[in-house]
Formats: sequence, structure tokens, C-alpha cells
Amino acid sequence: MRLQSAATAGPAKPENRIEPTIPALRPITLVEQVVDAFVKAAAEGQILPGDSIVEADLAKALNVSRVPVREALRLLESQGIVVYTPYRGMRLMDVDAKRLHDILVVRTSLEQLAVKEVQAAYRRDPRIAAEMEVALAGMKRAADEQDAFAMARTDEAFHRALCTATGNDALLQIWEALARKLTIIFGLGALQKDNHTIYRQHVELFEAIKQAGAKVLEKAVFDHVVRYTEMVDFDAVIAEQRLKRNRLTVVAGDAG
Repeated sequence: MRLQSAATAGPAKPENRIEPTIPALRPITLVEQVVDAFVKAAAEGQILPGDSIVEADLAKALNVSRVPVREALRLLESQGIVVYTPYRGMRLMDVDAKRLHDILVVRTSLEQLAVKEVQAAYRRDPRIAAEMEVALAGMKRAADEQDAFAMARTDEAFHRALCTATGNDALLQIWEALARKLTIIFGLGALQKDNHTIYRQHVELFEAIKQAGAKVLEKAVFDHVVRYTEMVDFDAVIAEQRLKRNRLTVVAGDAG
């Protein structure tokens, strides 16, 4: 047997060294950056449901050409986030009671299936919930900092981690089709709801996943997804944000 010399063996790893599990970064295209910026603006109430979306204005605001904006709007339209109608042009999706309820019902069905699978997997290996715990820590920071968009993104991350932990690719793909809509809805909701309450509701759901019985767990998902979300008066949130925006516009006009 040929032994490797100390000169060529390289430095020895410390016995207790932990290899990092940080996911590799991926390049983000300009189109994806435009999509992310648009969703962020919508979640923060800068762009409101029913607002007209003008390609040239959006390109100017983002300091990019109209080509990536056009592609981004096509993607957002395919996901139902922006809607084109004759004589009205492109607008941000409405968040009315029926549309909201339809989205939440689909999401509830997906996540009730997800929690059953994840609960069974968690009892075999608690490490399956690691990404959910990371998302909860992010939600706590967002709540402490009163950052509504960060709260919406970490809320989304928690539920994505839940669906990912199932190992069910079909379930995750259907959930992902709703993800950006949910970020906007969560963001608008966080403008009215207390962020620490949102965080605590996720902690309660996580505890239910770890130890609740089947019926209790099913109800916990329904309450979390449907009941708590529909308690938000989205009409009032949108009206208040539109009023604030109009006031800022008037102030800016007077300053000019």
C-alpha cells in the first residue's frame, strides 16, 4: 500500500469540523430581478390591486430597458398576478373576497396534505423541519424590525419549506404556482396585522405539526390559511395605502 506523504496530503480536517450546508447561489437574470422588484412593490403596497401597469413607466422606474420588463410582465400575467383586459390594459390582480377565497381553498388542500406527510416524516427524523425553523427565525427578526415585506417573504419561505419537506414534487410545483400571489397577499395583510401575531401563528402551526392529532392538525391548517387571512380587511388596507400614496404625490408635487 502506498502512503501519501505529509507534504502532499494537505491540511488535516479538525475532528469536530462541520461542513457548511449553505445552498449555492444561482445567477439571477434581469427578467427575474424585474419580477422580484415588482412583487416587492406590490407586497409593500406601492403598486396596489387594480393599478394600471405601464411598461414604459415601469422600465423607467427600474432603470432598465423595456425588453426585460415586457418579459417579466408576460411571466407575471401567466401566473395571474397581472391581468390584461381590452380597453383597460395591464393591471395588478384584484384582491377581492372571491379571488382571495379561491386561492386560500386551493392552498389549504395542498397544505393539509403536506402537514400529514411532514408530521409522519418528522417523527422519524426531526431534522426534516430544519428549514422551517430557519424561516421561523427569519419571521421573528422581521416582526421585531416591523418589516412587512420581509415578513411576507419569510412567511412564504416557511410554507415552501413545509411543502418541500414532503418530497412530493407535484405538490410543490402546484404550490409554487401560487407563491408570488401569496407573497403579495401576505405583504398586504402584514400592513394591517400585528407582525408578532403572524409570527406566533406560525409557531403554533409548527407545534401542531410536531405533536397534534390528525383532526386538530387539519383544523390548525384551515385556521392558519383561511380564517386568519380572511380576518384581514383587504379593502381597507388597499384604500389606506392608496390614500397614503396620494398624499405623498401631493406633497412631492408641492415640493416641486
